[in-house]
Amino acid sequence: MKILKLFVLFSLLTATFSFGQKTAQDYNTSGLAKYKLQDNSGAIADFTKAIELEPDNAKAYYNRGSAKAALKDLDGACLDWSKAGELGHSGAYDLIKQYCN
Repeated sequence: MKILKLFVLFSLLTATFSFGQKTAQDYNTSGLAKYKLQDNSGAIADFTKAIELEPDNAKAYYNRGSAKAALKDLDGACLDWSKAGELGHSGAYDLIKQYCN
């Protein structure tokens, strides 16, 4: 099972980064793959790069918040989910209600 996960990650990274400049979507995809493999620090780095390229990327904020929550950084997670909600990601408010004061 772990070999399959590594193969999926390798495939995503190879397909994502083989053709020129990386886009916000490329970084978001890579971040999701890392998040699924529980590489939350790596996922946060990729989601942050996506946000730097597209500051209004609600999905990247939402995903980065989830990776921060997995690392027990609930303050950071709540800030990211709040920003995702402001940018139109409706699912963010469910997480805010569940995890944020």
